[in-house]
Amino acid sequence: MTGTPDEFLARWRLNAPCPVADTGHARVWKVRQDNGQPAALKLYARADRGNEAAGTRLMRAWQDRGAVRIIAEVETAVLMEWLDGPSLGDIARDGRTDEAIGELAKVASRLHQTPKVKVDGLKPLDQVFEPLFSCTFSDNCTPSLRRDFMSAMGLAQNLLGRQDRMVPLHGDLHHDNVILTGDGPVVIDAKGYLGDPAFELANALRHPKGLPSLVRQPRQIDRCLTAYAQAMRVSRKRLAQWAAAKCALSIFWRSGGVIGLDHEADLLNLFLRVADQ
Repeated sequence: MTGTPDEFLARWRLNAPCPVADTGHARVWKVRQDNGQPAALKLYARADRGNEAAGTRLMRAWQDRGAVRIIAEVETAVLMEWLDGPSLGDIARDGRTDEAIGELAKVASRLHQTPKVKVDGLKPLDQVFEPLFSCTFSDNCTPSLRRDFMSAMGLAQNLLGRQDRMVPLHGDLHHDNVILTGDGPVVIDAKGYLGDPAFELANALRHPKGLPSLVRQPRQIDRCLTAYAQAMRVSRKRLAQWAAAKCALSIFWRSGGVIGLDHEADLLNLFLRVADQ
């Protein structure tokens, strides 16, 4: 892990650190500022913050649209406001799945209202997906997954080549990256991408985390496609296509580039079938 809590406690005059999360690529502490207000200190494993390097610039541009307030940042760490409240993922896991879908759609619509923000240094979707096309397959990769993965790669190439609109994208906008505070929903953990607006909520079809049966239900997929497509003003079909492409990309990331058995192989197949309708 790059840096230590003590280093940033001193740098930003923080105290009372309490660890709250470890995502593998970053650790998060709840801390207290010298004015007594709580904050979240996020320290990254990589010196360049990995795929979240441009995210804080976008969050600052979206400050008046419901993005978390960035207090300070350096190459390896970010200090942001502390948010009290459940995530939309918590709401869904509590059984209020329709409410979570509707709220996420509203959040996305607010972030992408006109005029579109202008932010330099965002990562184009072409670069995000580029490693996918160099994947290989392990001996234990099933014929069906190999076939579906090849279809998803072709679909991704087609989508990337037909991006008529290029807009700033959160890049990972799903239920657990929206916190319901007393002042309304607040968005966290943007990647900071640039590309097709139909990509923005594609990954949300794989969520909420912890509800694998739910995300595979035809009714859930249908409701998500309708709500999210309306929010982003895109077609359901294109959104479904991006969902399949993003599912393949997530499998690729988990595999380290060598595709084998994966717990979302059936979900990829399901998204491909929906995208083909």
